[in-house]
Amino acid sequence: MNRTTVITTGEKKLLARAAAMTRQSLFANAGYLLGINAVGSLVGFVFWGLAARLYRPEDVGTASAVLSAVALVSGIARLGMEHGLVRFLPESQSPRRTLNTAFTSSILAAVLMGAVFLVGLPLWSPSLVTLQQNGWYTAIFLIYVAAATLGTVVQMAFVARRRAIYALLHTCVINGGRLILVILLADLGASGLVASVALAFSVAVAVSLWGFLPSVEPGYRTCIEVSWHDLAILVPYSLGNHVASLLVQIPQIVLPLLILELVGPASSGHAYVALMIGGLLTSPGLALASSAFAESANAPQRSLSILTKATVLGLALTVSAGVIVGIAAPWLLRLFGQSYAQEASGLLRWLTLGAPLKVLSGLYFTHLRLEKQIGHLILLSTITAAATLGVSAVLMPHLGIAASGLGLLVGNGLVTASASARAVKKKPN
Repeated sequence: MNRTTVITTGEKKLLARAAAMTRQSLFANAGYLLGINAVGSLVGFVFWGLAARLYRPEDVGTASAVLSAVALVSGIARLGMEHGLVRFLPESQSPRRTLNTAFTSSILAAVLMGAVFLVGLPLWSPSLVTLQQNGWYTAIFLIYVAAATLGTVVQMAFVARRRAIYALLHTCVINGGRLILVILLADLGASGLVASVALAFSVAVAVSLWGFLPSVEPGYRTCIEVSWHDLAILVPYSLGNHVASLLVQIPQIVLPLLILELVGPASSGHAYVALMIGGLLTSPGLALASSAFAESANAPQRSLSILTKATVLGLALTVSAGVIVGIAAPWLLRLFGQSYAQEASGLLRWLTLGAPLKVLSGLYFTHLRLEKQIGHLILLSTITAAATLGVSAVLMPHLGIAASGLGLLVGNGLVTASASARAVKKKPN
């Protein structure tokens, strides 16, 4: 009886501690950021399943190409403005002006980048040249690019104010809208499939700007406004972060192509599943890094404490999950087929070893962003990309797809080693 009472009391204390953690904005916002990825992934699966049943294969192919083009153009057009908002909005003397400046410049950049893409279609994507020749398609494409670009920046405004729940709600509006519209617009073919996503993004932006944002930033009103003072602060920092983010993404983009060329399409398929699972391992830690960025920007005097909390919990979650996945790798991959278990277990185990280092790299990059050490951030991002791809390319002919896991471990390990060396150097004797 006493034993049962002790266990129950211990469980109550554990639950109370967990509940207290969820009330802390650092952990609550990290949870909302994880929810954004979860909602997007789950609804994306359902969305494309519906598209495959309601639309012709050629419509799905054309639409997916347009959606990919929008993702590429909007990714470039943001120019890292989302990072600039998170870092500087908390200390802005005129936050409403800063927000409108960031939003207006993002729209202008999106339209400009979209126009450049359309003009060059005959050169880099002749199959989509209809977008250039049809006035309605051109207008819809530019509106979609602007909405996709602005939507991400608006979401990060919520994160900057430590109200990431609204960023999650923004994502829910997008995904709920596209699920409904993909059914309603099925008769329009490829243009209906694209329009379903474009309209969903546009509605989400409108709801966030005129519904959610005034709740987060009291007195906020959306208007076209450009402050050169704010741009002079935001743009250099944002551009530097944008370059660093693109460098960090390069291995994710290039590795599948490298595997395809060096070891073949079957191995590329095996690697894709392992890399997807490896990405899930690091998601909680990287969400904590993003949340810690916003928390520390709002409370610079507590940044060391905030980053320490994020590091401890991020590593605890990543290492615990990594041990389980590393041991269970063959059985886990067997869910996708016997060949995946045979070919990708080694890669997945390398990814579990490298996952804690990737989380530490993400947290160190957060520290550099907070300290405005953008040059060092770009340097380490370049080293990470070069080491990851270099090790993978050299060893892949000998180790197969497992070499890409080793490359990721080495690349992130170099960042961790650099962070440790700087910490030791700064430590007082």
